[in-house]
Amino acid sequence: MKKFYTFFLFLFSISIFSQSESLIVCKTVDEFTDKVTLDSGSAIVYEDGGDMKSEGMYVSAFLRESTEKKDKGKIYVSTFYVQVLGIEGCVDEGATLDIIFENGEKTQLVNWKDFDCKGKNYFRLTGKEDLFKSTNIKAIKYTNKRNYDSMIVKENIGDLSTYLKNVLIELDKINEGLSTAGICKE
Repeated sequence: MKKFYTFFLFLFSISIFSQSESLIVCKTVDEFTDKVTLDSGSAIVYEDGGDMKSEGMYVSAFLRESTEKKDKGKIYVSTFYVQVLGIEGCVDEGATLDIIFENGEKTQLVNWKDFDCKGKNYFRLTGKEDLFKSTNIKAIKYTNKRNYDSMIVKENIGDLSTYLKNVLIELDKINEGLSTAGICKE
C-alpha cells in the first residue's frame, strides 16, 4: 500500500508541475526554413449603429520572440494591428485608438505606420501591458487623423473586450514556463 501512495504522489506532483499547452497562442514552423511564426488569433467588432457587414474593425496582436540577450526566447506583442473598414479616406500615421476600460481607466494608442488606403493601423502597447492585463475593454473609438472621421464600438465590443487581456496573460504564462505555445491548426 505504501508503494501505491508513493506512486500516486509522484504522478500527482508531475501533473502539478507540468506545462500546459496554450489554447490562445500557437506557432507554426516552416518545414523548409525552420522559421517559427506565432499567432494569437483575432477579433472582429462592428461599429455601433453600423450595418454589421462593412463597418467595423479586425484586430490582431502580432507576436514576436525577443532577440535581446536578457529576454532571449520571451514572446511579446510587437504590434496591435487594427484594420478599420467603413471609415472614410485613407489612414495615416497619427490616427488614434481611444480605449475605455471597465474599471474607468482610459488610454490612447497612436498609429505609427505611414499612409495606407486599406484602413491598416499599427499600434504599440509598450508600457501599457499591465493596464490591458488588469481589466476588460469597455469601448473603443478610432479616429482617422487625415479627415477626423471616427468609429465607435461600445455596444458591439464582443470578444475584443477580453482579447488583449487574454493574450497578454497567456504570454506571461508562456514566458514564466507555466505553459507552451500550441501548434496552430491549419
